[in-house]
Amino acid sequence: MTFLFDASSMIQMFRSFEEEETLRMLDKNAILDLSKYEVGNALWKQHVLRHAISKTEFEEFLSLLQRVITHTRILTITAEDLPKIAKIAAEERITFYDASYITVARNNDLTLTTEDEALTRVASRRIKTATVKEIKS
Repeated sequence: MTFLFDASSMIQMFRSFEEEETLRMLDKNAILDLSKYEVGNALWKQHVLRHAISKTEFEEFLSLLQRVITHTRILTITAEDLPKIAKIAAEERITFYDASYITVARNNDLTLTTEDEALTRVASRRIKTATVKEIKS
């Protein structure tokens, strides 16, 4: 089984696993191109706004994100995907971002890996879903 990791799962791995384990889990799997922005923004918030991580931790997480981007298959939405994404977002009353993950996972026959329970509820009606804990076991 091949996985599409969303930003919440990437952050979960960054926080819970050693760098090499995170890279190993992402190897031969995929992320969506917008994930790098979502993860970067979440890390920035944790450092700058919430002071929950130090400058050193922030830099270490960014370094890991850089390695992930270099070593992981990055998928993107196409112009043809836009109507499908918009339809899912409207029907399910979810963000365009979340609908993008569902569409890309379906288009590429991937299991969406997310820690977002609301997204899991919606996505599991359309595609396979998992959490990091489930796939690590």
